[in-house]
Amino acid sequence: MRLSEQGSAEAELFIPLAEYAEPAMPAQELLRTLLGRIHALLNRGAAKPFIADDRLKKATMDRLNEVVAPPACGPLLAELDRAVEAWRGQHSAVSTVKMIVIPPCDENAILDARARQNDHQVLDPPRRDPLIQVPVLPLPALDGEGLLVIPRLEDWFIRHRNGLHTVRNLLAALDGCGRQVVVGCNSWAWVFLGKAVGADLMLPDAVTFMAFDEMRLHRWFGQLATAQATGSVRFRRSQSGNNVLELGEDGTPKDDYLRTLAGRSMGIPWVAWHMWRRSLRSDEGDGPASDAKAVMSADEDEVPGEQTLWVAALDEYVLPGKNEQSALLVLQALLIHGPLTAAHLRLVLPLVGESNIVSVLVKAGFVARDGDRFTCRAAAYPAIRAGLASAGLPPDRTT
Repeated sequence: MRLSEQGSAEAELFIPLAEYAEPAMPAQELLRTLLGRIHALLNRGAAKPFIADDRLKKATMDRLNEVVAPPACGPLLAELDRAVEAWRGQHSAVSTVKMIVIPPCDENAILDARARQNDHQVLDPPRRDPLIQVPVLPLPALDGEGLLVIPRLEDWFIRHRNGLHTVRNLLAALDGCGRQVVVGCNSWAWVFLGKAVGADLMLPDAVTFMAFDEMRLHRWFGQLATAQATGSVRFRRSQSGNNVLELGEDGTPKDDYLRTLAGRSMGIPWVAWHMWRRSLRSDEGDGPASDAKAVMSADEDEVPGEQTLWVAALDEYVLPGKNEQSALLVLQALLIHGPLTAAHLRLVLPLVGESNIVSVLVKAGFVARDGDRFTCRAAAYPAIRAGLASAGLPPDRTT
């Protein structure tokens, strides 16, 4: 498939992993984040909110699904298609393997979903329990026609003394495979596998998507907000009343909320999407009109019948005060492996069987439970990563 010039340029939105740059936060927001607790203790006088907190309630799930509709990856699926097709058409002589590293908490499983939608062959991973058995599981055949996709390399190992044999064999098989293969791996597992089995030396240089900065978020959220099913919606800061999506003369948002969101989410679209949804509120609407509504009605750009959703401050996550080290180790294990059952968590972290730390993390909003599996919440990922970095645990990538 030949790409147009525009398509080729868009394919470049997938960049070498080492070139990934997190969007910068506004200096004021960065200072507020670093000194938030001190600021609260000193109780410096904050400006009066544009609309009182007691007038707001969280937007209902149905409305959120209209104005911030899933999937949580925005235009990334189309960009992924273009990047893969560009590689297949132009770089097949360089390497038969395309390595794509994706940040954690990708609940939409974008590589797997897109491969199946495009009718590519997907190599399903083995169950986790047999990964620690000896002798080692035989690998499925890699030969065949067309593109082969291995969406989640993290599913081929478990962090256990006997849990790396299968992924070693898979990497060796890929080295001698003449077929075009796309391999995906989450960023925490990629660093672990680089140190444990030299995966970064055996597979070609990894790529990842370009960070979602304030303008990419603006285009994405703006498209969601103006979709036919959404109706007329305006997003205003509850603190100031500013229109979050309004652009200034320089073509960038007048309000710094999206720049803050891009920085806090580290440019990861599903993290930004979850944080954005969690910050949306609606007006209770009971009682006499508020000063906020009076000001809104005088706006030159106000559209009759337009609904306002209020954007509250981003949630702050605080790790449990007790057993913080144990909590961080559990979170690190979930970031490396993705969803794990309690039994598999105990396999990689024996301490889990001696405490209720997983339940504590679920109640604190850091971990979600889906059936018998636990995973890190996307909205809490920035706080999790910051906590791991502060504790000196290895990050998910080198910069």
